[in-house]
Amino acid sequence: MSFSGCGSSLAAVMIAGEKSHGRPEPRVCGLGLASGFGMGAAAHLTGVREGRSVLKPLRELWGAGHPWGDVLSGWIPDRKLLCSRRNGPASQLALLLARQAVEEAGWGEEELKDAALIVGSSRGNASGWLSPWPGRRSMKILAVPNSLHSELASCVSIELGIRGPYHVLASGCAAGLDAVGMAAMLMRQGIVRRALAIGLDLPLCRELLGTYWASGMLSRNGMNDPYGPHADGMCISEGGAAMALELSSGPGIYVKDYLVNSDAYSPLGMPEDGKSIAALLDAALRNWDGRVPLTVCPHASGTAGNAASERAALKRVFGTGLPDLRMMKPWTGHAIGGSGILELALMLAFIREGALPPNPFWVSSSAGAACVAEELPLDGRRMLVKSAASMGGHNVVLSLDVDG
Repeated sequence: MSFSGCGSSLAAVMIAGEKSHGRPEPRVCGLGLASGFGMGAAAHLTGVREGRSVLKPLRELWGAGHPWGDVLSGWIPDRKLLCSRRNGPASQLALLLARQAVEEAGWGEEELKDAALIVGSSRGNASGWLSPWPGRRSMKILAVPNSLHSELASCVSIELGIRGPYHVLASGCAAGLDAVGMAAMLMRQGIVRRALAIGLDLPLCRELLGTYWASGMLSRNGMNDPYGPHADGMCISEGGAAMALELSSGPGIYVKDYLVNSDAYSPLGMPEDGKSIAALLDAALRNWDGRVPLTVCPHASGTAGNAASERAALKRVFGTGLPDLRMMKPWTGHAIGGSGILELALMLAFIREGALPPNPFWVSSSAGAACVAEELPLDGRRMLVKSAASMGGHNVVLSLDVDG
């Protein structure tokens, strides 16, 4: 496959490392997932293979008597898991995700003590302090830390004994994907040998939902088909993921390039020309060996602005020869700051089993791209590209080398 360059008029910051034989690079060694499918990779594999939709009317979660009862959304089924007297609800979810990834990675006290910890979230613990979290009897003495974004990381650090550097990113819907990129960057800089990246959001509280509704970004009809003719907005949902990374030179899944730029355009909308995202995609593919199959998992939020911008970006980079596209938000809903890493983790959960996940059967294609509603068996190496975009114009592209 060939692609056409999008020009160099837009800057793209790239933190990259071409994986070379014998030189350790950031390898994915553990995953944690949470969404309307439940907790853990197995629940997500089963949910997708059964073709389930996680979206349900919010009145099933909140009961009757509020303005958004008919809005379709997704939430983590076991609500008790998110109730902690000590930790805010989002912090508690970060801890649950971290424990999943750490257990899969086989890390003990020795491996954890000097690891880096990067957490991304758009809204942090807002759902626990803007409005009470149902079923939670919080400790009043911890009201201040419960309201801080930094508690997302401090909670995990304290509970798991992580004494390396920790950082919290609040870069909107790209925060979780940024967390993966920043974690890999710290590893490439030689600061740490291991890193834990987490991204999550629990956006289903009345105050937050009201602002999204008033902005017009929420879907009114619940058509979770990002490029489809009837899509009218985001299907907002709870969710998040964690990813354990360690330096390695053996076969596996490697984080390759982390690229970021900004639109400098609007606090709400996206430029229809797609130039900013195209610049990042172009940079990610600059050293790509075209003999290696390529899969792209776009942001695909469901808003009209994102659909127009991404279509234009894909056309700029690939022309009419679009690559294999896999869209994950139609499965999980839009988990805001946790969406990018959740979608990536869902892709990787399937890849570890030797396949790419199917697109939902209800998903429309974009300008001739293949949106296959079946698993695609993997054979040898593959390049995976995941993008994310945030309100206000922050764009991220992450590329991974799947080296079986």
